[in-house]
Amino acid sequence: LRLSYNAFTGTAPGDLGDLTKLQLLQLQSNRITRIPNMTQLDDSKYGNSTFVTDCGVPSAFDEALECEHCTMCCNANEDCY
Repeated sequence: LRLSYNAFTGTAPGDLGDLTKLQLLQLQSNRITRIPNMTQLDDSKYGNSTFVTDCGVPSAFDEALECEHCTMCCNANEDCY
C-alpha cells in the first residue's frame, strides 16, 4: 500500500494494523503524526522499502515521529535511510 506524497495529516487509522495480508506500507512525505503498530509486515519481499515513514532526523515535526518497526525512515530533507 503506497500512500506516500498525498498530504495526509493526523493519525493513520489503527485498522491498518489489522491488515494481515499487507506486504508493503509506505507513508512518507505526509504529515502523519502517529502510526499503528505494524509488527506483521514481512520485509523478505520488499526489504528496506517494506515500512517507510517520516521517522528520520531532522524531523519535519515539532515532536519526532517514533516508529519501532519501520524498515526505513525519511527526514525533513526527504533523505531516507
